[in-house]
Amino acid sequence: MKFLTQPLLFGALLATACEVRATETTYSFDIPAQELAAALPKLAAQSGVQIFYAHDSVAGRNGSALRGTMTLNEALSRLLSASGLSFAIAGDGSVSIKAAGKDATMLQPVNVIGQTVYDATDPYNTDYNRPNATTATKTDTPIMETPVSIQVIPKAVLADKQSMTLPDAVNGHVSGVLGRTGGGYLYDNFIIRGLAGSGFGDAYRNGLFNRQDIYDIANIEQVEILKGPAAVLYGRIEPGGLVNYVTKKPRDTPYYSLQQQFGSYDQYRTLIDATGPLDDDKTLLYRLNGSYTDNQSFRDFVGNERFFVAPIITWRPNEKFETNLELEYKHDNFNSDYGIPAIGGRPADIPITRTLKDGLQRMLMESTLVGFDWTYHFNDDWKITQRYLFKDWSLTGPTLFNFGGLELVNNRYMLKRSAQIAGQDVMTHSGNIDLNGKFEILGSKHNLLIGVDGFRATTDASSISGPAAAIDIFDPVYGQVDFASLTTPNGFFYRKESWVGAYVQDQITFFDKLHLLLGGRYDNVTTGSQFSANSLATARAERLEREDNAFSPRVGLLYQLQDWLSIYGSYTKSFSANNGVSASNQRFEPQIGKQYEIGLKMESQDKRFSSTLAFFELTKSNLLTDDPNQADTNFQILAGKIRSKGIELDLAGQVTDQLHLLATYAYTQANYIEDFDGLQGNRLENVPRHQGSLWGNWQFDEAFKAGLGVVAVGSRPGDSDNTFVLPGYARLDAMAAYTHRIEQHRLTAQLNINNLLDKEYYANSDGGSRGAIPGYPINVMGSLKYEF
Repeated sequence: MKFLTQPLLFGALLATACEVRATETTYSFDIPAQELAAALPKLAAQSGVQIFYAHDSVAGRNGSALRGTMTLNEALSRLLSASGLSFAIAGDGSVSIKAAGKDATMLQPVNVIGQTVYDATDPYNTDYNRPNATTATKTDTPIMETPVSIQVIPKAVLADKQSMTLPDAVNGHVSGVLGRTGGGYLYDNFIIRGLAGSGFGDAYRNGLFNRQDIYDIANIEQVEILKGPAAVLYGRIEPGGLVNYVTKKPRDTPYYSLQQQFGSYDQYRTLIDATGPLDDDKTLLYRLNGSYTDNQSFRDFVGNERFFVAPIITWRPNEKFETNLELEYKHDNFNSDYGIPAIGGRPADIPITRTLKDGLQRMLMESTLVGFDWTYHFNDDWKITQRYLFKDWSLTGPTLFNFGGLELVNNRYMLKRSAQIAGQDVMTHSGNIDLNGKFEILGSKHNLLIGVDGFRATTDASSISGPAAAIDIFDPVYGQVDFASLTTPNGFFYRKESWVGAYVQDQITFFDKLHLLLGGRYDNVTTGSQFSANSLATARAERLEREDNAFSPRVGLLYQLQDWLSIYGSYTKSFSANNGVSASNQRFEPQIGKQYEIGLKMESQDKRFSSTLAFFELTKSNLLTDDPNQADTNFQILAGKIRSKGIELDLAGQVTDQLHLLATYAYTQANYIEDFDGLQGNRLENVPRHQGSLWGNWQFDEAFKAGLGVVAVGSRPGDSDNTFVLPGYARLDAMAAYTHRIEQHRLTAQLNINNLLDKEYYANSDGGSRGAIPGYPINVMGSLKYEF
């Protein structure tokens, strides 16, 4: 009793002791940065561990924030990192905290559940910023040392915004990027720095080309967007940039979650996530992600029912070797949206809910993906990695096309349509092998990458097409199309393409401040496709192959003026094959992309907030245009060139312990600068001069947070002829979430309201005058998520 009455009062808060050693057991922590006198009791409460310390030893000292899943040792190291205090973990699991030169006395024990702050795979990681990325260099490199523009969208952003598609995941989160689905596109599509992808879905998956899909994000960990030509590492690709999504990997700590989303217009989505070890030694790990979606739309007849499952197994028999085997299966039963035609320079003045299809006919899209990779570490500096991806994608069912355009008949605007029952199968193989090593020569540090990759794809398609009744866009009558009358196939298509590339890249560091990036790649590409009205065999037999070879260089230089500030510049080049036909039957040179870029990068000391300011000029030349000396418009010449130049600003991360922030702005001037078809001087379709966004998320306490943001997009041409305009708009979004802890379990209720002011706007177009896609009116998305 005398001990308890001394001036230096010691107390103990006793929590349930854990039988497993503190160095192995992991806990989930959510403790903001604050004084240690307040933080230590929270740490004890969340971990159930006794913590003993003298009151005067912690008075006036601050502790760092703890958020995520980590061991007690990791949590204490992080919490006390700037306090000057040390700790010791006793054999019974209790913790004592000491000040230098003083004996430890018992105060109040505190529990903490924490995780390494920048563990990107931690399910509880709430960071909006990622200090490292792999897409730009194929090595895990700090963004502050990478002399190109690379942006990362972590899963915390996807969760806060309740993104349901890959275009949703990028829109409003990265400057100068527009993701789109619809408008006749059967695939997710991306416009980066004013230049659109091929139209076949140009996303990459863990660094491998995953062509042609509407991607599900249930198993996506984060999305990385590399801006500018990326051919030096990825081969034949559009020079605007690429979207690479990183999938979730198995963890050696068990984690399970079940989430139910429900929203306006009969949107329902169920998601599962389960991971953990399969053996006591944690050499065999698994993860299972899946989703079931049943959603309608504010647009008549538009909807989708989807089943998606993605299991993965990881084997780590020792510290040097790791291999992953994964499967994805996706089943979509959907009705695509072709939008609203344009009249008089604007989308037609009809209700945005109206579609000009013929009813509830849906198509079936199925895909099966198998992925395999392995990595062997020779030592701490050298490793070899091989990856392989196979996908079988198919599409069948009825649809209507509006390619015939509008016709004025008896003062009625009639949209001419054609009916089709399609069958298409696409099989793709992609893979690479990389040797990566680090070494030093004459004081310079090198990170060398040598690799070979390849891609092969075949497309078999057949269709039954016929005319369909035109529809009055102002007074539509549905149910006029008899798909049963389409019985005889009359269109066949075959495409085969392959490329093989070899590349070398060296990241060289001088004086720990100057970073030089050098890279080069040589590609051999073979392409060819053919249509036939007779048979698929005829299309295959008549197909003409074209072969292209190209060298793509990249050079970048970055200097870190301070630990928090870098300045950089880069030059990159890329290519894409041309498949047109000339009057003299000559082979066309490939399309060439070139980019010059300079910029600034900034990062906070704790690496939780970063920004990039970039200035760029990008050209794409050797575009095909109609031959002016030939009456037949099927004959083409090399006479096209596009230039895109602009300024981009991205800010993302944690400003204070409570505020997470995302902000973007892009000024993009994208024009046709050479063309014989009358396009010279025109702006590129779907590219606004100005676009930006601002999103803030405020953590009021450990349980409640709320967010508010705006996305603003300027007016854009809807087609390459600039015959109509999509008006600019500003959309306001909001969210709120409350998390209730049940011991180590978490139940989160979340509500998102998108387009809060119910602004009527058009998200994008199909690139022509027959498909302006309306954006969603005000809509609500609710969610209940249980994690344990």
